[in-house]
Amino acid sequence: MYSELGTGSRVADEIFDAGGKIIDPAVRSAVERLPEPLLDAARYHYGWAGKDGTPVTGQIGGVGRRGLVLPLLCAGVDGGPAERGLAAVVVGDLLVNASIIHDDVLDRDPVRRGRPALWAAYGTECALMVGDALLGLAFSLLGEQSHPRTHQALRMMSDGWSRLCAGQVRDTGQEGRTGTSLEEAVAVNEAKAADGLRGVFCLPVLFTDATSEQVETVGRYGFHFGMAAQYHNDVTDVWPTLDRGRAPGGDIRRRKMTPMVTVALSSGHCDSALLAAYYDGRGEPGEEEVAAVAELIDRCGGRAWAVAQNLKHMRLAAEHLHQADPPPALYDDLLTAGARYLA
Repeated sequence: MYSELGTGSRVADEIFDAGGKIIDPAVRSAVERLPEPLLDAARYHYGWAGKDGTPVTGQIGGVGRRGLVLPLLCAGVDGGPAERGLAAVVVGDLLVNASIIHDDVLDRDPVRRGRPALWAAYGTECALMVGDALLGLAFSLLGEQSHPRTHQALRMMSDGWSRLCAGQVRDTGQEGRTGTSLEEAVAVNEAKAADGLRGVFCLPVLFTDATSEQVETVGRYGFHFGMAAQYHNDVTDVWPTLDRGRAPGGDIRRRKMTPMVTVALSSGHCDSALLAAYYDGRGEPGEEEVAAVAELIDRCGGRAWAVAQNLKHMRLAAEHLHQADPPPALYDDLLTAGARYLA
């Protein structure tokens, strides 16, 4: 058995619940190593406590464990127990949350999962330091692992973080720049999302008996899953399918040049000039203007293109996962959970 986590016949929520019971305590144990006053702020970000320190049940802030269950399962690609990759999954969680905290500061997003984002609750300086501390903790935790591939894992994590940072800088630098090409916009998605997830998926596999080819192929699976997730995020930011605890259209308000926007701008549609006029403009739009811009993106073909890209990368992710030759039950669980995660 690759792990007691999977049977290949469960529904996605059962897979997420089983993985969460393993990942949650490990993440909390790692975060509790932070010193005060960073620890109080980190507890708030993760949704474990309110701003007054009162414990909170459930997960309000931070990032849910659902997405981290997939990399944990990948640690069973060689047929062994997936739990061998747990420490590396915790490292991935720390990296993801560090990037979320920094991203909220860069984008000035005031809300994260239905309550004030960390920077809005504790101040920008504190939020930046918590993000940096989580990054430092990730390096420390990974460096503590006694495995022949630890050095490789550290190098992979460092390289992936650098690419993510470069992508974030390009992302903010392209806001409102209607001359941004589709290639430039796609490169941002690759750097800030897909390259990062490639590493998050690879790290747990490095601490198993998987071959180098399996590690690389799982990385390609993670890359394409990351691309699919980013296109999903681009679409649901404008047209949310669930209540995300914050107003939709944040990318429109910041005039982000997401790939679907560049496609809409260059579509040649009769409404593309109106769309360009908005993105060339300045000032904070009202709700009606945000809704009107969303309609323009849709009419100019941006939404349909992004949905097609999401489906394409999901297919590519499944192909690479199959090439990694995981146990059949693991393959089934990853496909089931991955599809539910991006639903």
